[in-house]
Amino acid sequence: MLPVVNGLEEIYGNEIEFRRIDANSSEGRPVFQYFGLQGHPSFILLNPEGEVLWQGLGEQPGETMQEKIGVFLEE
Repeated sequence: MLPVVNGLEEIYGNEIEFRRIDANSSEGRPVFQYFGLQGHPSFILLNPEGEVLWQGLGEQPGETMQEKIGVFLEE
């Protein structure tokens, strides 16, 4: 089973940037600490200014993620 992000990247890849960050890497640990992420998988939607619009922990249904992304793209 592919992560839900793969399908979302196919749909929204031309409109938003997707990043995958490994919390166990030297590059990922500071990111997880900065955003206060508690585990895997974690999801964050940021606006162009880098402000957190939404944050989720654990597996998220694709429909939920599409709804959140759609709302923020309409703003």
